[in-house]
Amino acid sequence: MKTFIVLAAILVAAQALTDEQKQKLSKHKSECLAEFKPDEQLVEKLKAGDFKTENEPLKKYVLCMLMKSELMTKEGKFKKDVALAKVPNAEDKPAVEKLIDACLANKGNTPQQTAWNYAKCYHEKDPNHSIFQ
Repeated sequence: MKTFIVLAAILVAAQALTDEQKQKLSKHKSECLAEFKPDEQLVEKLKAGDFKTENEPLKKYVLCMLMKSELMTKEGKFKKDVALAKVPNAEDKPAVEKLIDACLANKGNTPQQTAWNYAKCYHEKDPNHSIFQ
């Protein structure tokens, strides 16, 4: 899948999602909601950066979104090379890589905890480019 629907999740430079990317993100959201059945109110709170409620369905939803966005494997391994290949401006790559590395430093003891920790960190450091905006 060459089209990267969560391009904004890894960019430092501001960039709006295209209509196609928004449609794919919406499709992935629907699929992950159906599969893991997290509380949809808690999913909506993630947009505002509210990561206070941690439960397994919500963490699995986050992992699902990262997997469908090609950012993470089901084992919780982040695909930094894939993420960096999607950064459109070469001059932004060092800053993006630094942010990714900082957010990957807090690994979890499960893939979904690693995904949760990463998404929470990234949102705290760069809320404008979070996967959950």
